[in-house]
Amino acid sequence: MRFTFPIAIASSLLTAPLAAADFDLDSLLEMPLCSLADTKVVSATRTAQSLADTAASVYVITAKEINRSGARSVADALALAPGLHVAKYSNYDWGITARGQNQALSNTLLVMVDGRSVFNPMFSGVDWDLIPVSMDNIAQIEVVLGPVGTIWGGNAVNGVINIITSEAESAPDGKLAIKEGNYGYSEYQLHESTQIGEYGYLSGYFEFVDHMPWTSDEERVQPVQDYNVYTERFGMRFDYQKFAHTVSVQAGGIRSREDYQWMNFYPAFIYPERPESHIFDTEMTMEEYFAGLQHIQELDDDAIWKNDFWLTYSSNDGTDRDASFLRFDLDSNYSMASYWNSQLTLGVNARVIQEQLATYSFEERHSIPYVRITDEPDFLNQSYGIYANWNVDITDDVKFILGNRWQYNNLTHSVDAQPQVRLSYALSDNQRVWAGWGKAVVTPSRLELDTAFQRNRYDEDKGFLETKLFNGSNTLDIESVKTYELGYRAWSGKHWQLNMGAYYSVHDNIRAYREVNNGRLDSDDSDLSSLKEYEYIDPLWSETMGGEIALKWQLIEPLQINTNYSYKRIVGHCEGAICGSNDAVKRQLENQPNHYVNAQVMWDITPQWWASASMQYVSESKLHRDFVDDPSYIWPKVLSFDASVSWQYADCAPRITGSVENLGADQSTEFPDSQQPFQNGTQYWLTLDWNYGAVDWTR
Repeated sequence: MRFTFPIAIASSLLTAPLAAADFDLDSLLEMPLCSLADTKVVSATRTAQSLADTAASVYVITAKEINRSGARSVADALALAPGLHVAKYSNYDWGITARGQNQALSNTLLVMVDGRSVFNPMFSGVDWDLIPVSMDNIAQIEVVLGPVGTIWGGNAVNGVINIITSEAESAPDGKLAIKEGNYGYSEYQLHESTQIGEYGYLSGYFEFVDHMPWTSDEERVQPVQDYNVYTERFGMRFDYQKFAHTVSVQAGGIRSREDYQWMNFYPAFIYPERPESHIFDTEMTMEEYFAGLQHIQELDDDAIWKNDFWLTYSSNDGTDRDASFLRFDLDSNYSMASYWNSQLTLGVNARVIQEQLATYSFEERHSIPYVRITDEPDFLNQSYGIYANWNVDITDDVKFILGNRWQYNNLTHSVDAQPQVRLSYALSDNQRVWAGWGKAVVTPSRLELDTAFQRNRYDEDKGFLETKLFNGSNTLDIESVKTYELGYRAWSGKHWQLNMGAYYSVHDNIRAYREVNNGRLDSDDSDLSSLKEYEYIDPLWSETMGGEIALKWQLIEPLQINTNYSYKRIVGHCEGAICGSNDAVKRQLENQPNHYVNAQVMWDITPQWWASASMQYVSESKLHRDFVDDPSYIWPKVLSFDASVSWQYADCAPRITGSVENLGADQSTEFPDSQQPFQNGTQYWLTLDWNYGAVDWTR
């Protein structure tokens, strides 16, 4: 039975002119370390600018670093970035957070792929195993730490993950890859691209993955180790550029089918004629399909008009989130050069989601171990916003940013402001300091407002049914985060680059549960049942302080070392009826690891050989004495290593790469035992990668 552990994180839209990006993947995989001044990012301001001059904590994971790391998913690749806590729950479930709590159903990060949000509307967070993107198509991943709500809207409160894919012209052309490894892992990939006419390029891919849900040797999974997860990903992109117009059309999707064991039970006082339980094997299907258009028009006087339209369908038939969503997203912004060496960006956005949640009868609700229910299964979720952002070059050395967004949603019928102020100063040609303040809000979701999660447990010997009901509440205030930041950057050409940042943030209106009822079910024989009801409230708030430091160093041209360290400390606070005599509710906010270290070494040994190794360390969390005296709640220490070695005889020959993951932490867990995580074993696999499109077949 699957434990889905989605954690939301935030991302941004690639709105710089597509032609200006010029992401040639073959070149990206071979290029040496870039200077900070030459590295372009779009995630902090919606316009392409030098990373050196960006007044925000931004880190770029390059295509080469992803390729060398052997990462098979976006979640695996994000372990290379500072400021992120990446924890693996099972072989395809992760918890990822930045500058906050790593917990189930977190929604304080925004994740996008080329401008399309990949969030789950049910809880406004991210299903990390359902991101429809090919790792071989990623040009770079931009990680922005801190609030960027002015630019990207809801959920960009603790960070943004911007996954930028390659243009169709630069996508893999005629590429076939096969991966085989232990724990039943197989993956097959096919990529093609071609030119259409004089101004257009078309690319596409299809990928199929087959693997076990667990890499665990635990006794509890041995009876079901023949179960599999099957995932298909596909995508198409058409880019057209002529004169002042750039158009990109994309479509694609992902479908994941999972074998799992399920049980229905039939309490005798509800189903007197049926057996009391039924255990059976079944399959759960999760899918998402999308289509969209991006248009950029360059106008006179250095003005640019950008428009994005996306249509997305997603569904999940698991009983805790049995629902389907049809979503339309529109974002339009106009950027113009103004007086005083400034640039003003004005924009509007709209999101409309047709939500359809499953319905259950009284009998069905009490024969399923867990189920999500609602009184309003059909709902039209609407959100509309306007925003402005003003970039001013006060002097050659001083740059100033002032912006705000006003966002309306019909779930709470509120209008929320998300302002920001940022300043950067050039100490010298290769040193910058910057400071910023921003506020961002979490997009409200149906899950916390007007749905209920019901958990049932049945004792067949006693014929007793215990039901717990966790209700949403429409009286909740919107969660918000305000953050103060200070940073420093330095670099020396293409030899090394240093990024440092410190922050202090306040997170308001954090959710908790309170008990509102302890009684019996409404049935003919209430002595055989119990009902406990809980309700969402928002009495908590927290302070978080910490910082990140990241160094990329090219010791010699073939050898690059990336390393980073992050520190995070959370202080919890509680105000309200549940806080008077018990500090545990606020102390549980503080139960997070404090120290995080990542390192990667990439060595291009010869034109035929390269090797790479990476390390991840997460410190053990420390329980506050007012929280709980139970070691099962401690986040465990994690120390693991990954490595890859690759060889290619000639450019026209296949490349063979051997990879290993989780060395040194075989059969360890990365979540507290209280959350019943699965052990993660050491995985190894062999990749046969053939770029047959580069072969000259006429010779």
